[in-house]
Amino acid sequence: MTMRYRQLGGTGLKVSSLSLGVATIGSLWGDRWTMSRPDADRLIGAALDRGVNYFDTANVYNQGESESWLGAALTRLSARDRVLVSTKFGYRTDPRDPNSGGCSRRAMMASVERSLGRLGLDHVDLLYVHLWDRVTPAEETLAAAADLVAAGKVRHLGLSNVPGWYAGRADVLAQWHGWPRPAAIQLNYNLLVRALEGEFLPFVRHTGTGLVSWGPLANGLLTGRYGIDPERRQVSGAGRVTATFTTGDVDPFSPVVARVLDRLADLSAETGHSPAQIALAWVLARSEVSTVLLGVSSAGQLAENLRAAELTLAPEVLAALDAASGVPVEHPYTFYTDELQTLVHGSPPSL
Repeated sequence: MTMRYRQLGGTGLKVSSLSLGVATIGSLWGDRWTMSRPDADRLIGAALDRGVNYFDTANVYNQGESESWLGAALTRLSARDRVLVSTKFGYRTDPRDPNSGGCSRRAMMASVERSLGRLGLDHVDLLYVHLWDRVTPAEETLAAAADLVAAGKVRHLGLSNVPGWYAGRADVLAQWHGWPRPAAIQLNYNLLVRALEGEFLPFVRHTGTGLVSWGPLANGLLTGRYGIDPERRQVSGAGRVTATFTTGDVDPFSPVVARVLDRLADLSAETGHSPAQIALAWVLARSEVSTVLLGVSSAGQLAENLRAAELTLAPEVLAALDAASGVPVEHPYTFYTDELQTLVHGSPPSL
């Protein structure tokens, strides 16, 4: 396969269209969320061999082992100079210390020092606010990030799992103060989680912020290997969904899940591509998306998913998936539909 690369938003960085999220690298999170160290090394090596150049971790993934194992593997493979590494801060890391979490200057500075130590790096290419803590002013977080960029410990700031108003405020404040603007925003985006389209797709188009999709397969629900019984509210099949019964923000028994899984199964039979590859290709078809993070448990699973990078879905296939996964437009976005915009412009504006 030939990996394709995209610009990370308005930066000069080129990222592989499919990248590797390494939350499962480590031994401390229990069944379905861990792997052995040799398996982790093989996974990272396989990703590098196939052109993946972006690896995403966080200070809390597998209680810090994800960072340690990733950094050690990149060193052993002499790969640091040709990859981008991101990490995150925000969740509490010490139950005895209420200041070990959140978005304060103190928490950010301390977290970066510890992350760099575990990774064995002198800088990370991208530092994400893992989530807003609901209390720290954006100015405090942005000013601290600017200091870290000036010190050479962080190249770019990113936002993750924040509301649209916060992202907009952060971008404007950064411009106003001359601080580095958020380079990327990382959000849960897949065929079953499309709520961000109302706020965030216009946001990234207007600001040039890169959009990074996590959870593109809804924790495996979109792979087609699970059976869903809405009446009994049961999920069958072996994997993370049944082992931990979590699909993130998705109710597996909602009608949209059945529609999407049926459509993916039909398209898989017609095209010969797996449901997972088709679901990934749907996300990649969004021009606003800079890269899609894969969360896999083996090199074989990685190889299968990476084939989606070469898959271009026909317009009629995209339209069918859009229709199957569509959700009702809610206020105030009803005012921005093509139908109502004709009352403003006479015809729908081109965006």
